[in-house]
Amino acid sequence: MLEAAAFGALAGAMLAFPGAAAEAATEALTLWARAVAPALGPFMVCMLMISGRVGGSVALRTAMGWLSGSPGGARLMRELGLRGRAALRAAAMTGTMSPMFLIGTVGAWLGDRRLGWGILACHILGALAIGLCIRHPERKDASAPSPVPLGTALRESALALLTVALCMMLGSVAARLTACAFPALPMEARAALQCALEVTAGVKAILSLNTSNAAPLVCAACSFGGLSLLMQNAAFWQESGVTLGQLALLRLLHAILSGALCAAAVSVFFLH
Repeated sequence: MLEAAAFGALAGAMLAFPGAAAEAATEALTLWARAVAPALGPFMVCMLMISGRVGGSVALRTAMGWLSGSPGGARLMRELGLRGRAALRAAAMTGTMSPMFLIGTVGAWLGDRRLGWGILACHILGALAIGLCIRHPERKDASAPSPVPLGTALRESALALLTVALCMMLGSVAARLTACAFPALPMEARAALQCALEVTAGVKAILSLNTSNAAPLVCAACSFGGLSLLMQNAAFWQESGVTLGQLALLRLLHAILSGALCAAAVSVFFLH
């Protein structure tokens, strides 16, 4: 009922501000085409092709999840049939963003690829720390899932990328229309709202503020991921019993920890 009310309100706002809605959707789709799809798509295909040949090792699939980024990590873990705290731990560790996006795109936006590497390190360390805090009974590695044919890997990756694009557009439209409905919102509040709904445009909004704390804020925003990324991961985790609310709490803790790690790293390594 709540979801229906939220999407009903969004549809009404789109009718009230059609130009702003179309512009926000176009901007989100442009970001997807230029920054997200090139970073996520090729790696997702490669990881799916490899996944059926690495057995049921949770550790290996976690590392592969870090390489492919969300929602690729959730897709790789789904094959193991994890449940309960084991699934929650895996969700905490693999809900990360693509290294190619953080290093190549975010690093370029910040004007220093070293910052991209620093954000990636803090991002991964934060996810690992949150996951290790969730204890679960020892389990043997699952039996090896069947290898994924190339055609299947291409189709699944294409579908995942289209899902990412639609979620990005929904998040960006919701953020833009909220700003239209409340024009007195300060820029900082608009950037925070954008990050809460759709992280790629949220990162751009943070950078537009020209703040000296851009890198830690960007790291925190990427670690939370926004509602758009949460919904993408939830679609893969729902069969394991991990709820959207649990994912949101994990990512919030991840954002706080990785943002603090990044602030410390920037003060030690990047300030002169």
